Amino acid sequence: MQFQIGDRVVHPVHGVGIIKTFSKQLLSGEKAHEYYQVTTGTATVWVPINAEGFAGLRKIAPKESLNECRRLLRGRPVPLDQDRQLRQLEIAKRLKGRLLPELCGTVRDLRARSRQKPLGITEDDLLRKISKALCDEWAAVDGVTTQTALHEIESLLQEGH
Repeated sequence: MQFQIGDRVVHPVHGVGIIKTFSKQLLSGEKAHEYYQVTTGTATVWVPINAEGFAGLRKIAPKESLNECRRLLRGRPVPLDQDRQLRQLEIAKRLKGRLLPELCGTVRDLRARSRQKPLGITEDDLLRKISKALCDEWAAVDGVTTQTALHEIESLLQEGH
């Protein structure tokens, strides 16, 4: 198995959580499958473990990655494509792994774009979701509250602006 009980993980939809247990469950169908029980701030989810041990989860970022994240947030924004469809594809490609540095770069670049021109509903919603995921994981990695993480992220973005 890829994770152990007590591991802090990131679920692709529910965010930061903790592996509480794993067991075989008959949740759907006729065959029992192995699942991780993951408790997040808002939910308890059962995440299936496939044959390779992969469950769509990843461990939270190591604390050392915050230095790269700080550099990215302070850094010069990368211009996003002017064409909406190409821009959305570019963002989707960037976020494929949903790793902390990818979240940082995308938040930085979308925020920079929003200063030039108002974001559309889809991009504005995406920016809110990515920003929340970034703050939640940053707080878990750094051992601080999400409010403290948000304050540091905002400060770093201002430095880069």
